[in-house]
Amino acid sequence: MSASIASRRHALIASLTTVSLGALPLRSAWADAPAAVLEPAELSRIVSRLAGAPVQSIAPGPIPGLYEVVIKDNVLYIDATGEYLFDGQILQVATRQSLTEQRRQAHERAMTPEMDVAKLDLGDAIKTVYGQEKPGRFIVTFEDPQCGFCKRLHQTLQGLTDLVVYTFQVSFLGPESRRLNEVVWCSANRSASWDEVMASRVPEGSGQFCDLGALARNAKLADHYRVQGTPTIYTASGQRINGAVAAPVLLKAIEEAAQAAAPLSAPGKS
Repeated sequence: MSASIASRRHALIASLTTVSLGALPLRSAWADAPAAVLEPAELSRIVSRLAGAPVQSIAPGPIPGLYEVVIKDNVLYIDATGEYLFDGQILQVATRQSLTEQRRQAHERAMTPEMDVAKLDLGDAIKTVYGQEKPGRFIVTFEDPQCGFCKRLHQTLQGLTDLVVYTFQVSFLGPESRRLNEVVWCSANRSASWDEVMASRVPEGSGQFCDLGALARNAKLADHYRVQGTPTIYTASGQRINGAVAAPVLLKAIEEAAQAAAPLSAPGKS
């Protein structure tokens, strides 16, 4: 589980545990009559009140009598009476697979817009050319200057040829990331400055202020495409790759996208 997913889950758990028990539709422990089965809409209202957020979806869960509830991009379970809320993984014994994680990933894919690289404004990205520019041989990345996996990706990219990389800077790791991004963006040679950052060196700043609107637009772009970790990579075909994958995996994706895109040129504005 990534840090961003874990933090969202912790926040959700905190919101659930701070709610007064008076908000729960619990029966008395000594009640003799069985609890009534509630409609999904009522179950949704119960979870929504507890978490303080709208339920994104509710459906019968993998176990009879249990409903799957997606809220704040997390998968929870509630029983049909609304008495018990379960936050955890349901594993299928035969396959040893987490049905909960499979469902969370499916929800994330369904909620994430497809990337149309042709519509990107590449004027907001750092352009780095390895070798020669060729139709379709480019990737778009979202990277944080303090991200260790981004630095690993940078090393991988230096071993490839005839590739253009458009890097959209984001500041997921706090104020220092923002400061480094500003230095790079305001430098005379952004690509060279980014190389310095990826080598864990602080680039020399120009000492002058520049228009930082691109960094704000990058943050909105990342949010739109639900980019929550770095590096996040897109090929020319819009295929999304999360993380610093090995060179053969990345190269295969690049070549497949280039073949599909030929004879198209790079997207957007440069």
